[in-house]
Amino acid sequence: METSSELPTIEMYSDIHCPWGYLAAFRLGQLELEWSGRVRFAWRCLPLEVVNSRGTPKNTLDQELPYLLQIEPGIPARPWRRPEWEYPVTMLPAFEALKCAEAQSDEAALVFNWAVRRAFFAESRCVSLRHVLIDIAREAGLDLACFVNDFDSGRYKHLVIEESDQGWNILKVKGSPTLVLPSGEQRPYPATPELLWDADEHVVGIKPSDYPEGDPLDAYRAIIAEALA
Repeated sequence: METSSELPTIEMYSDIHCPWGYLAAFRLGQLELEWSGRVRFAWRCLPLEVVNSRGTPKNTLDQELPYLLQIEPGIPARPWRRPEWEYPVTMLPAFEALKCAEAQSDEAALVFNWAVRRAFFAESRCVSLRHVLIDIAREAGLDLACFVNDFDSGRYKHLVIEESDQGWNILKVKGSPTLVLPSGEQRPYPATPELLWDADEHVVGIKPSDYPEGDPLDAYRAIIAEALA
């Protein structure tokens, strides 16, 4: 039986607080029994705040959320419920925490990747904060002492910007999320329509997905099949 490191790897470049990255993680979770043991997923850092030189405005996500729930009504997501001053201004600590989880195992990374996204979208938790990330690591069943030591030491901080640079400047991915196959082929925004924005950052329309109509999970199945080909 192949070890995890020997399996074909699909890299998912996404921002942690990108609704469409959350949607991709949700759909991959639905298919886990189909791909587990056949391919592995690596969760790559693609912070929009780095390329945009600003945090993503709350107003942007507030507009995207209704479309997310329209596309996938079963996804655990709701509008931000805490005071606006508790809204996370940066996702870089959350990315660093994900790299700490990844250092423990692929399974730890998978569980934490989902848990930190769900904490933001479903529970309105400020995932910029150290104690919140430690709580999420505890809830995800990580080796907590190892996680805290790695996070506080900054051991994996460099990976966040290195992966960001790889995604934005070397691979030149279209955006979040983009799946990168072992061949290097990119599959951006799987089975996800594109929102159209005006100059004042208001949604003015929606462009249908370029993927074939039908069960959106089939788009992910096709990507997994490409990785195995």
